[in-house]
Amino acid sequence: MGHDEHGEFMLFALLRAPRVYQRAAVHIAYRALEARRQGDDAYAEFVMHFALSRMRPDSDGRISMQRLQDSLCHLGHAGKIAPVLRRLEEQGIVELVVKNSDDPMAAILRLDITHVVLRVRA
Repeated sequence: MGHDEHGEFMLFALLRAPRVYQRAAVHIAYRALEARRQGDDAYAEFVMHFALSRMRPDSDGRISMQRLQDSLCHLGHAGKIAPVLRRLEEQGIVELVVKNSDDPMAAILRLDITHVVLRVRA
């Protein structure tokens, strides 16, 4: 589905959505626009934080990196996801769960992230 088709689908879906979701969509749209005005990093952090806050954690309170990547496949792990998660971790919003690795580059690039724990809801 192209961007235009996706956008049109989304707009029609909003017309059929309950009022609570229509109001939420307006609120989220304004917040997203504000984040975009603050730059690419702020927008990526907003999208990541919002996505994590909408995902149901597993029984340990964690969200797998695979599920997160599947939800945000347009960001790409090496390109955006890991750096955004690092920034959110520095802000105390998430806690990253990593696997032990002998590869120092994996640790530096945070390619060793297996799960994310959301500490602050969006």
